Amino acid sequence: MSKLNTRVWTNKNLTLHTKLKVYQACVLSTLLYGSETWTTYTRQEHRLNAFHLRCLRKIMGHTWEDKVTNNDVLCKARSTSIYAMLSERRLRWLGHVSRMDKGRIPKDLLYGQLECGTRSTGRPQLRFKDLCKRDLLSAHMDINTWEDIVVDRPSWRHEVKQGIDRAEQDRREQQDLKRQRRKESSSSSKEDTIHVCTDCAKDCTQG
Repeated sequence: MSKLNTRVWTNKNLTLHTKLKVYQACVLSTLLYGSETWTTYTRQEHRLNAFHLRCLRKIMGHTWEDKVTNNDVLCKARSTSIYAMLSERRLRWLGHVSRMDKGRIPKDLLYGQLECGTRSTGRPQLRFKDLCKRDLLSAHMDINTWEDIVVDRPSWRHEVKQGIDRAEQDRREQQDLKRQRRKESSSSSKEDTIHVCTDCAKDCTQG
């Protein structure tokens, strides 16, 4: 990302559309290489999404002083969040593995169960199938009937695309709702509470 700063991101001869295409081809493809099989925790996805938004803001020339929301940045870039990208890649890989013949190592690992052994004490580690179940639920897909759709590859890709779009729309609506609630709570707290300094007579809630 930094090596392309002079040639691409700050180059006034290139359009925003061209810069976004370069970002998608060079930066995102490297960042998410092999992400179809990743088992990412929430904190890791947050860091990836923060980097993604920071890169888009740099390309568009937005700073924190502009007060542009993350949803506005994604809409202007015609892009989705890292959460949607990871979910779509995982579900497409899940369909690919499910269509494999029996005896293939990826399919045996996905559907296999241990016959013996004990689990260590504490919270179990996150598994790939756990993430797939979460992605299916967030995409409003039935976890009991998805194997019936996955047999037809075009139908599965279409269902995954539509489900991820719905999940992304729900995520953006929730973010807008949380932002509106924060603004309302901050404004109400400033109106209801008054903390005046006895020395300078300044209202601390307005500082």
